[in-house]
Amino acid sequence: MVKKINCHIVSGFLGAGKSKLIERLISYKPMHENWAVLVNEIGHHQYAQAHALANNVVVKEIYGGCLCCSAGMPFRVALNNLIKESAPQRIFIEPAGFGHLVNIKKLLQGQFYQPILSIEKTICLLSEEQLSDEKYRLHDGYLSLIKESDKLWVNSEKAYSLAKKMAEQYARPIYLLQQNRQDLTALISDQDDIRRPNSSPSSIICANSSTKPSLFNAI
Repeated sequence: MVKKINCHIVSGFLGAGKSKLIERLISYKPMHENWAVLVNEIGHHQYAQAHALANNVVVKEIYGGCLCCSAGMPFRVALNNLIKESAPQRIFIEPAGFGHLVNIKKLLQGQFYQPILSIEKTICLLSEEQLSDEKYRLHDGYLSLIKESDKLWVNSEKAYSLAKKMAEQYARPIYLLQQNRQDLTALISDQDDIRRPNSSPSSIICANSSTKPSLFNAI
């Protein structure tokens, strides 16, 4: 049986830091694996293509609107080519800030991709700057991303405090980024209890940074 490709959807509003997060995660990639990134062309941060290729990571952009609007032929063609050309063990999909996750997940979990992709829990990245601004925090589109995601990731202690109420409201686990390899451990080990909404940052037990998941055992 062919092993399915692990597929991670990393969502968040424009400017939340999705590309920087994915770029940091792929910097921890095991040398023997091939990874790929499918991303919108709209964004504040451009991927360092040379650095990605040097690490056996292929980055492909989709033109013509957000992924949910492109979830027809352009999205399928780009994803199919990415799988065929790079044969990745892991794929990161970065939708635009206003991307509708329901449409994207519906396509990826459909009959065609079900035998190929293993859809991991969807991440919504929340930045301190946006959480501190009511125009984001009360925006219907912003709240929809949170509601449609499976887990919330935040980039600072203050962002954690600001996002805690949202996490409780939508019953979503919340994780404070450690800005190191531990973030990849949290991603691939799928430990939702690393940071729970009802826990304070000082009392939370994070994954042991010295304990590496099975992904690293083969290195």
